[in-house]
Amino acid sequence: MKSVESRTRVRYKETDQMGIAHHSNYIVWFEIGRTDLCRETGFSYRDIEERGSLLVVVEIGCRYKTPFRYDDEVIIRTSIASVASRSMTFAYELLDTAGEVHASGFSKHLWLDRRTRRPVTADPDVMRGFAAFLPA
Repeated sequence: MKSVESRTRVRYKETDQMGIAHHSNYIVWFEIGRTDLCRETGFSYRDIEERGSLLVVVEIGCRYKTPFRYDDEVIIRTSIASVASRSMTFAYELLDTAGEVHASGFSKHLWLDRRTRRPVTADPDVMRGFAAFLPA
């Protein structure tokens, strides 16, 4: 399965008094990965919205294994776990520079019409862009 890797660092404001990254940041890091994967398809989130579609989160989950600490580099590995005509599920792994997985998760998204906010079938042109990332 083809994936995209993004990188960020744990900033001081993202930590608690013990210097450990707060769990809410992991979801933000998922978004960084998802946004970068979309860019790799040739369609940024902005492009998708300008074409009349929204890709909204309907479910999200994270399994925490080992905490990240202040100034750790976070490698965000993002792929597409599954796809249907009106939905898409992204998979994430958050790793350190040694390759140890600190957390893994998913986010399920629904395609909506930007104007009506009703579920729609995914834009065929956008899905052609995602083709290289779709599971076999």
